[in-house]
Amino acid sequence: MDWIAGGTGFVIGVFITSLMNIYLNIYLQKMREKAEAELQKMREKEETKKWLRDNQLRAFSELAKETLSLRLGEEAFDFDDPFKFLSIAAEPMLLIEDSEIKSRINNFIVSLNEIFEILKAGEDIPKSKYNKIVKESRTIVDLLGSLLIKNKQKD
Repeated sequence: MDWIAGGTGFVIGVFITSLMNIYLNIYLQKMREKAEAELQKMREKEETKKWLRDNQLRAFSELAKETLSLRLGEEAFDFDDPFKFLSIAAEPMLLIEDSEIKSRINNFIVSLNEIFEILKAGEDIPKSKYNKIVKESRTIVDLLGSLLIKNKQKD
């Protein structure tokens, strides 16, 4: 009889061990899935940051080039649309959260259009108006650069 009791105890032990093994495997699988999901979220967040940083750099660079040139180069009068510069500024403005910077860009576009109107009328640009728009163009570029640096430091 002792061997029957011993065999029964052995079978019960194997059964309990098997159940614990199944439970542990299920638990570890859930933990693995949870860790993989969190890792995927982190990857997606990093990819989004990289996408934003790359697009900001590209868009801000184009806007900075156009802003600093004041569109007074050889292509300046190749368009009759006063909102051409606004179309150049549209993408960077979508990537900017700071309403002050957006407002400065809008004001710059209005001032630039005023200068174009003066030049189209054949008049000379008042020095104070020219100096003001040059200063504002540099301020905008500095703000865009600061925004890029600030976003890089967040990463």
